[in-house]
Amino acid sequence: MAPANCLCVDRVLSAGIGELNAFAVVRPPGHHAGISEPSGFCIFNNVAVAAQCAIDKYNLRRILILDWDVHHGNGTQEIFSEDDRVLYISIHRHDEGRFYPMGEPKDYVDVGEGKGKGYSVNIPWNHAYIGDDAYRAAFGKVGPIVMPIAYEFGPELVFISAGFDAATGDPLGEYRVSADTFALMTYQLMGLAGGRVIAVLEGGYNLTAISECAAAVCQ
Repeated sequence: MAPANCLCVDRVLSAGIGELNAFAVVRPPGHHAGISEPSGFCIFNNVAVAAQCAIDKYNLRRILILDWDVHHGNGTQEIFSEDDRVLYISIHRHDEGRFYPMGEPKDYVDVGEGKGKGYSVNIPWNHAYIGDDAYRAAFGKVGPIVMPIAYEFGPELVFISAGFDAATGDPLGEYRVSADTFALMTYQLMGLAGGRVIAVLEGGYNLTAISECAAAVCQ
């Protein structure tokens, strides 16, 4: 759970350890848990706790959370919606608001509030069977969205909310993203923050897909 993610932060940021990357295999997932209540099988928001640990303990001021779970991380966005120290980018299934979490901020017009306005970036897909081409296009280093924004922000640390329910074979996500594409997205993110990237396991409902995609991310 959340303490495992903070341990990952310590391992990556502590001087002399020499580890740039970590993968926190945690259950239950966390990105639906908000400021005051659990939601969507999530009790504590693991990645948010870890990001706050990096802010409080290591005085970081620019943290990127990239969420590629097929569901929008409504809890994570809520927690950091007014915080300009955390850039939250989510790629998720939306279906014009009919896909879980229904009725929550998750469209491209939801960009944060107050000091955090502009630091929430949502990339909502509006139909099933999205696959590699769309994810790679959205992520591309030279455009159109994820990597240019990430490079401009210049994060000191990168978290991945690594849900694998967008993977081929997942019965709920109904998407067709391959393990190779998850690996490619990870590789591109490692070009940020001096390579300091921490992946935190989120959703996924096909054990074979989870294991294959998680292994690809770690490699």
